[in-house]
Amino acid sequence: MSQTKTAAKTTRAFRTISEAGDELGLQPHVLRFWESKFSQIKPIKRGGGRRFYRPDDIEFLRGIKTLLHDEKHPIKDVQKLIQKKGAARIAELGRSVEKAARERPVADTDLLPDRIKSVESVIQTQPRATTPIAKPEIVTAVVQSIPTAPAPQPTPPPASVDKSGLQDALAQLESLKSKWGAFRDGPDEA
Repeated sequence: MSQTKTAAKTTRAFRTISEAGDELGLQPHVLRFWESKFSQIKPIKRGGGRRFYRPDDIEFLRGIKTLLHDEKHPIKDVQKLIQKKGAARIAELGRSVEKAARERPVADTDLLPDRIKSVESVIQTQPRATTPIAKPEIVTAVVQSIPTAPAPQPTPPPASVDKSGLQDALAQLESLKSKWGAFRDGPDEA
């Protein structure tokens, strides 16, 4: 069967072994072999021995394929994983792989993880602090309690120092300081 016929079926339709193989990118003999190795794969068999895979079977097979072909786990390890975690976990893996593989417009792709979205929304809903977070007395006490190393002895300046470069640097620092103050305080609210 061709790929277009498989794609035309709904996601809840049963698949023949050829259609399942086309959808998963596997040969039918691989699916038959996996049936012998994984007892959880139980397609419906109709007259003449034709196999029909349910949507859940397809998801389970996709999870098996991910573990065996993509992650290169041996069959024995996948069998142990199924015993330990259950077939539902493997089917869940298959669903997530299929969902991730679906094409969608870039505009619909959300690249910001949920964990960052939740922090971002909290930051946006909190009012801006207009007062310092810590009281100056506390900050001073904490700073004074930090042990300090003895200050290095200053080296005497050379006999002739060009102060024009220092004055330019000081002017730039003052400019940056005023810009920082304007940025920190935010736009004036009238």
